[in-house]
Amino acid sequence: MMKIRLLVAAAVCAASLCLPALAACSQDTYIEYTLYNSEDEAVETLRVAPDPYSAEETEQDVQTPDIGEGSYFIVTGFSGKPSGVVIPAQLYGAPVRGVAEQAFIQCRYLQSVTIEEGVEYTGGAAFAFCRALAQASLPSTLDTAYSTFAYCTALKTVTIAEGFAAVGDRDFYACSALESVNGTEECAINLPSTLTAIERNAFYGCSSLAGGLTVPAGVTEIEGTVFAACSGITSVRLLGEVTSIGYASFSGCSAMTEITLPASVTSVGDGAFLYCTSLESIALPAGVGFLGASAFEGSSVSSVSVPAGKGAWLYTQKLAEDDPETGENEAVLPGTDGAEEWLFDYSYNDEYSSRGYLPSAELADGARAAEYLKGDCLAAYWYFVTPQ
Repeated sequence: MMKIRLLVAAAVCAASLCLPALAACSQDTYIEYTLYNSEDEAVETLRVAPDPYSAEETEQDVQTPDIGEGSYFIVTGFSGKPSGVVIPAQLYGAPVRGVAEQAFIQCRYLQSVTIEEGVEYTGGAAFAFCRALAQASLPSTLDTAYSTFAYCTALKTVTIAEGFAAVGDRDFYACSALESVNGTEECAINLPSTLTAIERNAFYGCSSLAGGLTVPAGVTEIEGTVFAACSGITSVRLLGEVTSIGYASFSGCSAMTEITLPASVTSVGDGAFLYCTSLESIALPAGVGFLGASAFEGSSVSSVSVPAGKGAWLYTQKLAEDDPETGENEAVLPGTDGAEEWLFDYSYNDEYSSRGYLPSAELADGARAAEYLKGDCLAAYWYFVTPQ
């Protein structure tokens, strides 16, 4: 009996030494915060409770780290089974700048994460493959690298604060359960009005996002496959002066019945509306000059409004453009001798084969234009021009 009492006493003593806010026992659940000095040198790593605000008070003294001027913390990892994590803006009076690359990758117990206002960044794949994660809250100050929540297949609700500037490359890639981004009873998708960029693949495969999508005015480019396979999106409004619709950007949006392209759009990429099986009509704005191959393949588009008076040169490949980095003129203009070798063969008026130019008279009727865009000329690269 005495031996049993001694063992129990030892266990209680050991448990009392495992502090919730600054754990020292290897079996505890904790978050690792690495302290850096003003010269960006790692000083020490602290073990902190997943939610530092809910840690129970203990009667034991906890030695606080030596925080020098210019010191800061970065979240660098975890141990145990954290389910709800709060990343504070400050710890021991020093700022928490960010979450390191892959800090929580494949954390199968994580169910919610809240990042406080003031935290500056998350590294690549910081929370990727957290397959139990259901809720995330992001501050306006955050800059995400890439794949932040990629393959978080249980993620349902995301809150993104106003002031947030950019959704990174593949940030919500394959988050197939995602139902709400700043959702309300009226609308499940309410992107922050302060967004200036939504990078490629950002919402690829978010098939549970349903309803209308409004892209804020600060976004000027719809990047490649950014909303591809978002099969629940029903309509799209582009508020800003968007200049280009990227490669396969809305491909597989099978519920989308309406999208209005603003007058600022000059380019529509390859497969932009691939397999948009509910989209029946679309109007190309007056300034559009390029339409990629297979832009409407597999869609239900039966009427395409082409800018009045414009014909189209058709090519088997994209023509070279000016190099913005070197400033050199490498462009091959449609209709010139330099582009002749890539002319596209197609059936003209259902009577004979033609090469190259499709006159405006053939595109003036919306239904007729759709036949060309989805018929023989599906694989062509289109360059719209006004005859001189």
